[in-house]
Amino acid sequence: MEEYPHLPEYADSFITHLHKKGRKSSTIKRYHYDLLDFFAWVRVMKKTDDLSVIKKIDAMLLNEYFLFLSEQREYSVATSKRVFTVIKSLFQFLQGNRSIQHNPFTEIQQNQKEDIHFLEEDFVTEDEFETLFQTLSSYEGLTEKQQKYRHLLIKRNEAIVSLLYFYGLTLQEVTNIEMKHVNFTQQEITVINKSESRLIPLDEKTHHLLYEYKEDIPDAIRPRTYSSDRFFIAFDYQRGTFRFDYSKYEPKPLTVIAIQKMLRQEIRRSGIRKGISSHHLRRTAILNFLKSGRSEEEVQMWFGLKSHLTLQRYEAYLQKSIHAEPNKNSLKT
Repeated sequence: MEEYPHLPEYADSFITHLHKKGRKSSTIKRYHYDLLDFFAWVRVMKKTDDLSVIKKIDAMLLNEYFLFLSEQREYSVATSKRVFTVIKSLFQFLQGNRSIQHNPFTEIQQNQKEDIHFLEEDFVTEDEFETLFQTLSSYEGLTEKQQKYRHLLIKRNEAIVSLLYFYGLTLQEVTNIEMKHVNFTQQEITVINKSESRLIPLDEKTHHLLYEYKEDIPDAIRPRTYSSDRFFIAFDYQRGTFRFDYSKYEPKPLTVIAIQKMLRQEIRRSGIRKGISSHHLRRTAILNFLKSGRSEEEVQMWFGLKSHLTLQRYEAYLQKSIHAEPNKNSLKT
């Protein structure tokens, strides 16, 4: 049997099961690496990939992973469906041998067609955002160690959430920002998405948050001006300072999964609706931009939207909301 990187024991049993069923080696290899990727994400979100954690995974968390693949990794529909099948097969295997009692895939609704209509819960209300933003600077519900270093992370987290909610950046775009992309003099940033880039002007408040965050980082490990150092960098709670990669002699970048974990923790701590993620913040930014009367071309350029079909979903939701307004008002009269 070909050697692959380590998987948890229960997942190794699943791979062995596939071998016994006579699956092609190419198929097994694909399953193995899709599972490795999934477990890496689980470890960041839940600290471990032990079976005890897998037993408690619900449909909401799985949906968050598939959104992460499609909207942050920008996986195609076909690739996302393939990964969906792999993980679903694992859970079916675990349920079949009674390693888990409940299979979350029985309740999950996985539909990745472009013509899905948006619902009200696919967006964030102003009240929800205000509550979340206020929580970022709050010390309530934090461990003693988290409270000790919280002051160093407030501006970083506020800047990230502002870029998601007001400017609709994806998590990947946030992590791609380098020092040379941030122009404090002109008050603008260059957003990179794969080989494409777009220039976005910053409002005074967001500009100030980005600058304050940068200044909170000690000089010795601060991302260098005009350099390719990543703007948002990771934090080490053990040492109580921002992380520096001495092998590359540059600050250690903050990863997409780390931001996703931060958001998940802050959303839970804020007490707002469960299930809100970075996708809700980006969608709200796009919707608000459309509401302001911008043209379709402007919206596509501003947010780096690849498909006009995506924009049609927002326009359909806006039209539905407009038609619903008179009914709401009539109820009040």
